[in-house]
Amino acid sequence: MTNLQIIGSPDSLNGALETWFVQNNLFNGAPYSLGVNPTLLSESPAVYLEWSQINIDLIHHLKSLGKKVVLYHMGGERLDKDISAYSECDLVVRNYYFPSIVNSNYLGGKVIWAPNGFRTGVGPRNKDSLKRASQRQSLSAFLGWINNVASYNNERASFAGPAAASGDNLYVMPSTGFAGGYNVGLYSAIMEDSIFAPCPSGNNPETIRLYDALELGCIPISLSHEFLLSKDALAFIGPVPFPILGSWAELPPFLESMKAKALSSPNEILELQQRCINWWSDFKIAMQKKISDRIAAL
Repeated sequence: MTNLQIIGSPDSLNGALETWFVQNNLFNGAPYSLGVNPTLLSESPAVYLEWSQINIDLIHHLKSLGKKVVLYHMGGERLDKDISAYSECDLVVRNYYFPSIVNSNYLGGKVIWAPNGFRTGVGPRNKDSLKRASQRQSLSAFLGWINNVASYNNERASFAGPAAASGDNLYVMPSTGFAGGYNVGLYSAIMEDSIFAPCPSGNNPETIRLYDALELGCIPISLSHEFLLSKDALAFIGPVPFPILGSWAELPPFLESMKAKALSSPNEILELQQRCINWWSDFKIAMQKKISDRIAAL
């Protein structure tokens, strides 16, 4: 992916929490450009990053310059954004997995899914320097917006009771909104001092908290969702290694059993954590290669 540039507006780059992940883990360090920078134009395709409304005029302008256009489309977790411009692009990479888009006959296989990734400031982290489970003080932690009434399937509401019932096994620090209430340094410090991290859905089953947890060496806990199971999404290098519960009502007994296991069989917890760390590291490498190969084939 040599000589790529990632074109974005100030609003799009300001609205995205995961700019480091997008630039380095997905596009191999391609530079950001605020608008079309002629000095960065080359024979390589242009990557257009958009967080809100897709600028069809920009796509047409790039096409008029003879450029192949790769749209990286962030957001759209409720499937409420206009995606008609996808057909104008040569390749679309988007987060928030919807089979109806990825497998669309109309779009002819030009859409691939990629994770939105960890928030800038949480990572990047060196997998070899992460705290091991035996060094972490909390069994589990959740920092976030529990009272999100718009969460997918009202999952935050179904999480609230079991979270409270988990007692000292789950450290809870609620926020008053998305990404609010505490700074990223406190968030990452508490997460990295916790072995497990429950990841209830936000506006979509795919939540940034899952990727934050993986980057910080936590063992995520989730309910079953299609993006976790599909080979077109998170399972494309193999099944996810972390626990998937049937409902959040299972959380208190699950954490109690993990507390007992940490005392009786600590190596099992360490091995599970290491599987998650290694899987996430391998996943990021494979995802970058997948995108690179598709761009090279344009």
